[in-house]
Amino acid sequence: MSRYYTLSAKAQRDIHSIAKQSMANFGEMQTREYVTGLKEVLGGLAINPDKGKSFTNKSDQREYCYLRYMSHVVYYRQRERDIFIIRILHRRMLPERHL
Repeated sequence: MSRYYTLSAKAQRDIHSIAKQSMANFGEMQTREYVTGLKEVLGGLAINPDKGKSFTNKSDQREYCYLRYMSHVVYYRQRERDIFIIRILHRRMLPERHL
């Protein structure tokens, strides 16, 4: 079954922030490659959502899945027809504080 992903408003802002920071630090070509790779990972998760690992947020006891992509971690939930991308956080950010 073909699946899709949906970005939360925060995840959309995360991608924008990642691109902006990357552009400032690494330039246009590397930023384009990074963001393209990130979107490919999101598409791959939509097809195979079990690729990620399970995670329980200690602060609210909610279940999430996550998958690391280079310097970032994608947090998502599986739904009936898609996966919902909740946040894309830098690996140093604590999910308990940002989800």
